[in-house]
Amino acid sequence: MKNLFSILLLMLGVSLVFSCKKEEIDTKELTNFPPGILSVTPSHNSKVDAGDFDITVRFLSGTVSTLASSTVTLTDDAGTEMITVTKSLTGTQDSIVIDGDDFGAATMPLGNYNIVVAVTDTEGKTQTVTVEFEIFNLPSVGIIGSATPTGWDSDTDMTWIGGTTFEIIMTLVDGEVKFRADDAWDVNWGDAAFPSGTGTQGGPNIPVPAGVWKVTFDAGTGAYNFERAVLLAQNIDNLYLLGSFNNFQGGDYNFLLAMDNTWILDKILLKPGDLIKFSEGPNFMGDNWGDNEGDGNADLFGNNITFDAPEGEAYYKVTFNDQTLDYSFEFVEALATWTSIGVVGDATPTGWDSDTDMKDNGDGTYSIILGLIDGSIKFRADDGWALNWGGADFPSGTANENGPNIPVTKGLYRIDFNPTTGTYNLTPASIGIIGDATPTGWDSDTDMTVDAVNPNLLTLNGFTLTAAGAKFRANDDWGFNWGAADFPTGTAVPNGDNIATQAGTYNISFNVYTGEYSFN
Repeated sequence: MKNLFSILLLMLGVSLVFSCKKEEIDTKELTNFPPGILSVTPSHNSKVDAGDFDITVRFLSGTVSTLASSTVTLTDDAGTEMITVTKSLTGTQDSIVIDGDDFGAATMPLGNYNIVVAVTDTEGKTQTVTVEFEIFNLPSVGIIGSATPTGWDSDTDMTWIGGTTFEIIMTLVDGEVKFRADDAWDVNWGDAAFPSGTGTQGGPNIPVPAGVWKVTFDAGTGAYNFERAVLLAQNIDNLYLLGSFNNFQGGDYNFLLAMDNTWILDKILLKPGDLIKFSEGPNFMGDNWGDNEGDGNADLFGNNITFDAPEGEAYYKVTFNDQTLDYSFEFVEALATWTSIGVVGDATPTGWDSDTDMKDNGDGTYSIILGLIDGSIKFRADDGWALNWGGADFPSGTANENGPNIPVTKGLYRIDFNPTTGTYNLTPASIGIIGDATPTGWDSDTDMTVDAVNPNLLTLNGFTLTAAGAKFRANDDWGFNWGAADFPTGTAVPNGDNIATQAGTYNISFNVYTGEYSFN
């Protein structure tokens, strides 16, 4: 019995030893992680305003293997070392601060830079990260547009709140705005989205409804946000217009809360007989409203509203009050009745004397391939000034009726315009020759060279052809192509015949405006 008791005591002791040992191992494993780099300032992919700044790095480590040392190196974009600092670290949290005077921060040129951080703990575990940042001249940023108190004439400056972020609280009316730098159009940002989006250089005007707004804009990323500074009363979170025009579903016609309990949809194309409902969701999820009596006061889950208006098919503004349930349709703009849309201006081949007609794409948009010189253009309907559009932005923007001349620079462009929305875009174009007479056949184009003086004139010299067919086309696509039956000279027309070439080596010219071509 004594021996048995001794054996039991021995087993208990061994068990206790192993139990304590396992707990020690588990604790160590949980706290023995590699050293961490908690933050680096300037941060990765950030922009820093030119001038004095410090570099700050914060470190973190577990309790088993504490921090030992770190090396921080600053280099320019070419990899040239500007400063290296090595420091002993202690404990589980520590930091390194490199004063801007030590590496000449105030005089560093604009451009991209790298911070390489390496940290080691007392057990020799390491971690290394590379942070990239840019030094740039922080501009002044203002907001400008028809929705602001000063219109398109001058900016309302925003307040810099740190980094590349600006902010302002201001009262706006229904209209459009853009952000721009240093009170000039050289650098400006716009986008079609509201209440938030990412502005791009020369982007479209931002549509905004009336109200008091807190506006935030990041000049580094272009990101912007409009948040109501004065909260409006509302009984629903969202409102959509559903109807026979969108099969009673979809989020395309989303109202904005403009005043207390008042929702507005600025512009929608409606025609007599359209069936309409107001809905809290884009697919009848939640409450919806119709009108049982047709008296302009909506009923919850009421009958479809049959649209009718003396102006007939046209664009209307729709208003809905989520408290009184009153609604209305207000005529905004007649449906377009033009037969042609053209480009006119001193930048075009015919100046301000006559239009160059654009191609009707059949979807409400118009396009043209056209060479322009330095100057300005406008869009107009039916070769007259009764209906014309202009804008202040290049190469893209939103044109308004009777708006300013659009400034343009010399080049060959594809010009796209939507007269309903006013959006326009000028993108650089190329003209190539394609066909089984060329070395690449019908598979790909051989690009021609734009003339330095006349951007409508294209040339290709010393080009060898076989006896077959060829055409001219734009941007490696069949959307714009020209051909004719004549050789070696003629006048090509859109979607014309293949040009029947003869074998030989030629200097080729083509005028995209007149259609004239020659193979010499």
